[in-house]
Amino acid sequence: MKRAAVTLKDVAAAAGVSAMTASKAMRNAPGISDATRDRIQALAKEMGYTANASASMLKSGRSGIIQVIVNEYDIPFYSKLIDALSNAIVDQGMVPFLQETKYQPDNATTALSNSLFSGTLADGVIIHASGLTGELVDSIKHGRPALFIDTYEEKTLVSAIMFPNEEGARAAVQHLAAQGCRRIGIVGPPFIDKNELLSAPSTRKLRLMGAKSALINLGLAYDESVVIPLKGMNETYAREAIRERGRDGLPFDGLFCLNDSSAIGTIRGLADLGLRVPDDVKVIGFDGVTSGEFTVPSLTTISVDMNQLASLAVMNLRQQIEAPAGKRPDPTTITVGYTLTPRESTEVR
Repeated sequence: MKRAAVTLKDVAAAAGVSAMTASKAMRNAPGISDATRDRIQALAKEMGYTANASASMLKSGRSGIIQVIVNEYDIPFYSKLIDALSNAIVDQGMVPFLQETKYQPDNATTALSNSLFSGTLADGVIIHASGLTGELVDSIKHGRPALFIDTYEEKTLVSAIMFPNEEGARAAVQHLAAQGCRRIGIVGPPFIDKNELLSAPSTRKLRLMGAKSALINLGLAYDESVVIPLKGMNETYAREAIRERGRDGLPFDGLFCLNDSSAIGTIRGLADLGLRVPDDVKVIGFDGVTSGEFTVPSLTTISVDMNQLASLAVMNLRQQIEAPAGKRPDPTTITVGYTLTPRESTEVR
């Protein structure tokens, strides 16, 4: 005779707990102690219990899958963001499904509208991606639970978790000044004038705005002469730009780079020119995606609290998912904190 499959009710009865408690334990959901969770999971394994995902989805109307869409996987920033989001999703008893757009609008469209995991099989979506069309964003606003990371809208119609872009950039420039720098440059996108900075905010514009305000408050210039523009915000482009700008001498004793990848490239480009960091030029990055060992000297940076960001993002999305029909909470925008992490690239020994 075929042996009946062990059910969740069997596990709950054997553990002396309710079916709800057993369910939370098996989904790693909050609301029970670690000791209770470990005991129930160990007992379930001993009894040979296997969750029936299809039956669970039919019963609850949820899959437990969270779609995560990012621009790419292979740079340190996204590696750290994906790791933090994946851990936070798993900690909440759900499963992450990752997709990358490679900065292509068509790929963003496919990920949101045509993917097997969009709409039907995913309970919600977390997005940090370029190239989202207005039509797609509108469909998100009126559709499934969603959360944007560092995406700016004139009106808050989708919940968002933001980086401390303006505040962090201002702190970076102030740190260079505190270290004695008086000729401070900015490594990043092309120069943006005051009027354009104030229109259609974006991550890069806000970081430039923070740097600009700090420079002006210090009595320093913000104009095209202090900007080293990059073709792309990565190590290779930064290294090339620094070498090109420095062929006839580099007029800076401090450089604020709009992300850590470009800061690493900047340090290497300065070394190519025979300039010492921090003795000749001090360098600071933004994002905090390196632990310091990837550069010599190690990189001073504005460290964004990625774990806080991920925890807030998943908590917000879960609240949306679990809200009764027609009672989804109003969208919110939260800016996460940062820490200025001083290391060798700005600290003269």
